[in-house]
Amino acid sequence: MQEIKKPEEQTPSPLFERYGNFQIPNDTELAGFYQGLNDEELLPFVRLETEYVNIVQGTRIQLGQVFREAQQLFSKRGMRSDRGYTQMTFEKWLKAHGHTKSTSYRLIELANTVDKIQAQALENGDDAALMIDNFLSLSQADQLAIAKGQVDQQTISMVLKADPAARNSPAWQDMLKELDEKKAEMAEQAKKLKEQREQINQLTQRNSDLERSRADTTEQLSLEMQEKRHLQIQLDEAQAQEPERVEVPPEDYVELKERKLELESQLQDTNETLNAVKKELHEAQTAAEAHSKYTQEDIDDLQSQLAELTKKNSELTEKLEQQATKVDNKQAAFKTVSSRSTDMLSAVPKTLDVMALAHDTEQLTAEELQQTDLPALANVLEDKAKQIRELLRDSERIVEGEYDEVKS
Repeated sequence: MQEIKKPEEQTPSPLFERYGNFQIPNDTELAGFYQGLNDEELLPFVRLETEYVNIVQGTRIQLGQVFREAQQLFSKRGMRSDRGYTQMTFEKWLKAHGHTKSTSYRLIELANTVDKIQAQALENGDDAALMIDNFLSLSQADQLAIAKGQVDQQTISMVLKADPAARNSPAWQDMLKELDEKKAEMAEQAKKLKEQREQINQLTQRNSDLERSRADTTEQLSLEMQEKRHLQIQLDEAQAQEPERVEVPPEDYVELKERKLELESQLQDTNETLNAVKKELHEAQTAAEAHSKYTQEDIDDLQSQLAELTKKNSELTEKLEQQATKVDNKQAAFKTVSSRSTDMLSAVPKTLDVMALAHDTEQLTAEELQQTDLPALANVLEDKAKQIRELLRDSERIVEGEYDEVKS
């Protein structure tokens, strides 16, 4: 909001006292020069300054009228369209004539205000010349404030209808002061109104953002609920079916079985050799009694072979029995672990339907959840998982050890 300039900023008070509305530039040296002149010497300068002010004020009003007419011409339909030549606007026209946009619009407002004052004076029977003279005697800031409606009508009427002789009187200064106060008050009200409008716009925008966010959240929640229902249906169908038991032999089971077959083959070969040696020994003993070709040395050698083969047969039989026991034990252990683990796994979804608690847990805080057994349940499940992994690691070591032992 523009501030009202004080009268002494327009004309030194002593010159007002001598010649009334005597407006000169706010220049200390010029004011001092005029103040030092006597009345006879000062009078020509009063006429000079008055004529200068009248010409300047008249020129400003005339320029405002010209700018207004140009603005109206360029605003007509067709003036701004492309018709085969360079498009021209009011702003471009101002620039071409060396005028700024802000100054030109102020002069248009000045011309509009003068026309408005004349129309009001004619309608109310007031002195239009006096009102315009008083208006033009104000600072440009005050003129602009009146033109923009920043001053109430009562104060404007008091200022514009004041007697020229009273312009330097205390009453005139009081009116200017009141004009200042009214303008400041209206400026403050306009500022508050602007702030309130900005707050309303911010709240409206925030409400709009919240509505969009709520809609997005609702849509996302709906999609998640649909997905949850779909997964729940799949889970129910899976739980309704008995898990398929698939027994997969241990990795070293085939090797153990092959080792058993190898020992059985060796035992069979040894038995056949043993039987052959027994037969040959029997023949040798029979022939010896009949004075055959077999000597006692041959018989002793066959008996030695028979004893060695009998010992080897016994060792292979023992190894075969041990290997068969290992294979049977491993197969039985595998069936037990496979069956029990399948039963445990199939029981988990039925007895530990954790996601069934999801809707309820979302409504509780972290502190409230800590007061339930959920943390303890999580710890128990973690411990069970650790125990299972330890069993798996121990089983790997045991299988390798047994395999190495058998292989050696």
